[in-house]
Amino acid sequence: MISSALVFLLWGIVCPAWAELRICNDTALPHDVAVGYKQDGRWVSEGWWTVQPAACVTPIRRDLQYRFYYFHARNPERTFRHDRLSFCTQPGLFTIGGDNDCETRGYDKTYFAKIDTGLGNKSFRQNLSSHSEPWREPTHLEPGTWGVPFTGEAVFLDCSLMFQGGLQFCRFIGSGRVFTVVEDSRTPPEVFAALRRMTRATPVQIEGDWVGLYEDSVEMVLRSAKERAPSDEDRVLNLLQGDWYSEIDNNDQFTILGSERQNRYGGASTSVEYLSVMPFCGEFDGLGPFLYAWDSQGGTGLCYEIKEVTESVLDLVYLPRGTELRYLRQETGPDTPIR
Repeated sequence: MISSALVFLLWGIVCPAWAELRICNDTALPHDVAVGYKQDGRWVSEGWWTVQPAACVTPIRRDLQYRFYYFHARNPERTFRHDRLSFCTQPGLFTIGGDNDCETRGYDKTYFAKIDTGLGNKSFRQNLSSHSEPWREPTHLEPGTWGVPFTGEAVFLDCSLMFQGGLQFCRFIGSGRVFTVVEDSRTPPEVFAALRRMTRATPVQIEGDWVGLYEDSVEMVLRSAKERAPSDEDRVLNLLQGDWYSEIDNNDQFTILGSERQNRYGGASTSVEYLSVMPFCGEFDGLGPFLYAWDSQGGTGLCYEIKEVTESVLDLVYLPRGTELRYLRQETGPDTPIR
């Protein structure tokens, strides 16, 4: 009679191990798991699987063709340590092709961690504890913890939802750049609490680490963001707030709210631009103040000399051509009844 131990041994010899990618929950809390991988030369993301403690999920049930795969695991009581590799996700079950333009396509952009399966391995087990950590109250971070230390002046723009579950990002405008900070474990929660209480166009002093540069956009991890006394440039920006229309073409109109300009023509919205009032603009300096405007969707920035701004009149000089542009405040404009 063959013993059970021998049967198990013979089974292991005759039958090869299943080729697969398994993700196992070796923590004490359930997690929702998503994976990212390449299929037929195209990136694909899939989720969510709910994995209970001491259980596993097998998102890929075939020979592993690549060395690297990617995953994200979420639980509100734990912090996921990602590798800043983004894939598209959505709240419910999903299979999404492509990893670019997530928000434009109506998905969430979520950061994943890398799974290194090793060279030539056809199956692999990934434990959640390698990247899922108990949430802890952040301690004071020394400059340079996350990137290049940075201190500077800016103007608060807004806070908006980025991901599902209440995660936010907040933006500032300063010196011709958009500074963005994401509500994650890197920035202390008390800093985000202060940002949510701020009003648009509040002058602030920001301190933190510069962790990424994307054309005119900078990603930051903040240590602090404190309201400061307005500068001369801030006072000019405050005067620019409101509705304006061109003196020579009443159809040419725009509204400035904080550091954003919504352009319109004939009543139809055209583009949204970010604005910075600065003592210089590109190669132009010494005259000032200058208005630097750049499209919120990217593109070349434009420089203007602010020749005059009052409660009713805005005179700009477009550089380098020297073209003069005159705008009147909307309260006395063509769309406002004359009393």
